[in-house]
Amino acid sequence: MPDQPVDPSTPRRGSRLGVDDWLEAATQILVDDGIDALKISRLSARLGVTKGSFYWHFTDIGALKAALADHCRRAQSAAADRIEALEALPPVERVEGMARLLSDPRRWAMESALRRWADTDASIADSVDQLDCRIFSIAISAMRELGFSEAEAHARATTLLYAGIGYVHAHGRLNEATADDLRVIIDILTRR
Repeated sequence: MPDQPVDPSTPRRGSRLGVDDWLEAATQILVDDGIDALKISRLSARLGVTKGSFYWHFTDIGALKAALADHCRRAQSAAADRIEALEALPPVERVEGMARLLSDPRRWAMESALRRWADTDASIADSVDQLDCRIFSIAISAMRELGFSEAEAHARATTLLYAGIGYVHAHGRLNEATADDLRVIIDILTRR
């Protein structure tokens, strides 16, 4: 019989769960319903195990949330690394690369969940702020290289950053921006 795709919400009976399994389940709850929905009973049900299994890895829900915060900060750091890798590109290509990364559908839900969590958790807020500052720094540098004055570069980089944040928050609620829309936006922001 051919292998069937694995549904991440299906319990893996017969194999011992590790910390990564708990973090993956916690991430899905975070993305689907927010940090307030993260409960031991819900995680255990999602993984098909007893609550006692949770305590093999975490002392309490606070310890899991701390581990999840670390997990999310590592993901934010990896995103920052991908953005920093764009610095070697010419300015317009750099902006296009950032737009592609920020408009990646795989990032929308997670980015939106992290921004909501940041409203109540200072460590997550710091992580989100650091990534936003890195994006802004690369964007303003690109705008300066394109020959814009400091005020124009600042306004254009700010617009790019806020457009990306708005794109994340509007996902699923408004018409999706198309690749053509992104090209037009980039053209408007980078044209002299």
